[in-house]
Amino acid sequence: MSEPVLRNGTWWQQQDDGTWLRWNEGARTWERSSTPPPDEASAFPPPPPMPGQGGFAPYSATPGQVPNYLVWAILVTLFCFLPTGIVAIVFASQVNTKLAAGDVAGAVEASNKAKTWTIVSAVVGVVVLVIVIAASAGTSTNVTFN
Repeated sequence: MSEPVLRNGTWWQQQDDGTWLRWNEGARTWERSSTPPPDEASAFPPPPPMPGQGGFAPYSATPGQVPNYLVWAILVTLFCFLPTGIVAIVFASQVNTKLAAGDVAGAVEASNKAKTWTIVSAVVGVVVLVIVIAASAGTSTNVTFN
């Protein structure tokens, strides 16, 4: 396997069997190419990792990249259903704390749980509202004045 070469802004690497691999920056992987690289060469950015050597940088996220659903959790707690809304607030408040500690996987998990409990709170709140309206409609009496 030869050293990677940069041609027209794309990294290429020739395999032992003569085929070429092309680096896909978006997918962060080497992909087989049906054509060899173009002739023009330049060499500024560092080469990507060799195939088979991983090449995945640890994912880092900022608080804006992982939604915390805190505003929605507070709203469903106030207007829909208090018990499950509190659970949503607890998970929503964990998201930014876990990101600050570098626990991206934990932050994503807390974000997903906050979203789930927010949805549960909204659904339960709507169901309870429908039941209350239906019950009050069934018990209304008509008062007539003569």
